[in-house]
Amino acid sequence: MNTIKRIGAVGGAVVLVLCWPLAVGQIGQNVITDGIAHFSNEQVTAELVSYDRGYLSSHVETRYTILDPQLKAQLAEQGIPAQFLLDSEISHGLISLTAVSDFPEYPELPLTITSTTSLNGNTRFKVESDNWHYQNQGETPFTISLTPAVLEGSATRLGELTYSLSVPSIDMDFTNGEKAQLSHLRIDGQGKQIKGFWIGKQSLTLDALTTTDIDGTTPFSADKASYQFTSTLDEATQRFSSQHVVNIGQVVNQDNILRDVQLDFTLADVDSDSFEQLSNIYQSYPEMTHEAMGQAMPYLDTLFSKGFRLTMDKLSASLGEGEFTSSWSLSIPEGTDNVMQDPGIVLSALTGHLESSVSNQLAAAYPMIQQGADELVVMEMATQDDKGYQLKADVKDGNLQFANGTKVPLMALFMTLMMQQG
Repeated sequence: MNTIKRIGAVGGAVVLVLCWPLAVGQIGQNVITDGIAHFSNEQVTAELVSYDRGYLSSHVETRYTILDPQLKAQLAEQGIPAQFLLDSEISHGLISLTAVSDFPEYPELPLTITSTTSLNGNTRFKVESDNWHYQNQGETPFTISLTPAVLEGSATRLGELTYSLSVPSIDMDFTNGEKAQLSHLRIDGQGKQIKGFWIGKQSLTLDALTTTDIDGTTPFSADKASYQFTSTLDEATQRFSSQHVVNIGQVVNQDNILRDVQLDFTLADVDSDSFEQLSNIYQSYPEMTHEAMGQAMPYLDTLFSKGFRLTMDKLSASLGEGEFTSSWSLSIPEGTDNVMQDPGIVLSALTGHLESSVSNQLAAAYPMIQQGADELVVMEMATQDDKGYQLKADVKDGNLQFANGTKVPLMALFMTLMMQQG
């Protein structure tokens, strides 16, 4: 009897081993079909064209279509179709599926996509490209050349994404003779898309950006640049917040050299529903027409009515032998209603503060700055010491209020700025 049991157990194991690739293929098909069904959103849709499942492998075709009107128009302008087919050869592993994919309709596109999908739906992917030369036929024709690049990361069945893109160099040549070169571009991200927002972290680093004019001069260059973006969504209050941090080692144009450029800006506690609708309107209308403004007005009213905060924690740079730095914070309190009917309500509702400083060396190098700073000191709206000039003020009751009691109406400042812009 024991012998029979052992034979039965061995036989069962053999049957399981023989049937397992079929089971993996079936489970894998369900995972992929379900993933494609949940892939579509307001910007892109996915369609399963065919799924030819075999014993140890399968062949799958999927079609992706861009839905976003603005992106479709941009692609059409550059001669790029808004729909493409992805051809995948899938191998059935023990606990996962490995796919190698390409674009059969565009054999000239030097991309190879390798992905491994676990039976729980989580996927690891790697996209590799060879040298790529592309000619843009848009309103301003140019050619772009990329050295071999790599995009890799992972995606969960819950929509959480981690990715890293590395491009050693990008060269752009315009028909008028101008050029631009980017070196060692890297982009990293971790998070997920929720209600049209990226919730998580993203970062970009760039070793150098150089532009060349038609006469061979360099009108603009920057090096050691980085950008970090962090965003959150409070599920309970449906408030969206984002922080943007920029650092640049050096920026050079024909007139000045800026060093150690730093910017840290935060948009906090914005009503996510109205902000999403405004973002969609902005993307749908390249220009703000009367129709677009009509659609946006109720959402702008809601946005201000629910309140939000704007904060520039730091804006600083070194210029020549001097430097400047500034920071400010402004809050729109909840209950700021009917802003579209009376925009002046915003100025009277604002609260916050601002600080700014300019070194003595920078002021001395620019007479207009020196004159303005000295006038503020005379009016006791700014102070000066051995380091430079400092200005501090609070925003309250529609005024910019200084420590000496002086009040400057925000409306007057706003009108002055508008006249300067005109």
